[in-house]
Amino acid sequence: MKNNWRRALGCSGVGLLMSVIAMAAPPALESKAPRFADASLVSPAAADDMVMTALTLMGTPYKWGGTSPEEGFDCSGLVQYIYRDVSQVVLPRTAAQMARLSGRDVTQQELKVGDLLFFRLGHSKAINHVGIYIGDSRFVHAPRTGSVIRIDPLSNRYWMRYFDRARRLFTDDGHMVDR
Repeated sequence: MKNNWRRALGCSGVGLLMSVIAMAAPPALESKAPRFADASLVSPAAADDMVMTALTLMGTPYKWGGTSPEEGFDCSGLVQYIYRDVSQVVLPRTAAQMARLSGRDVTQQELKVGDLLFFRLGHSKAINHVGIYIGDSRFVHAPRTGSVIRIDPLSNRYWMRYFDRARRLFTDDGHMVDR
């Protein structure tokens, strides 16, 4: 069921995703760890499905503590929802808890669709924001009260100022990383 959009459009996921991302993205602005509750295998198409799920949620209002499309999302609620919807993996509830998960830190040059991006906003000493990398140097997230789920460029000066790390939770063959 999740891959019906590919069959219906008759095109590869990656090419379609880059086209949709370009259309959906707003212009660039100037200016030992908890374990997963369910260690299921993630299909090779999971990354594309994460992006498509995220795109269907674009415009959903931000709601602090929100975990569903009906009530709205905060940043970690959005990431938790997308991962659970696509891979049946249950992530912890907060960005800080997600940042402590088993996985592999990756550089910005190594980023792949589905990697988690972590930020320390303001003067916080702890991770307090998370988004999902969707390719083309962009990420989807629920930014703040009064806003909606959106795509932002990672190269934006604001986001680069607060960027802390990127983490990959899955191996290239689709298994969860377990240190």
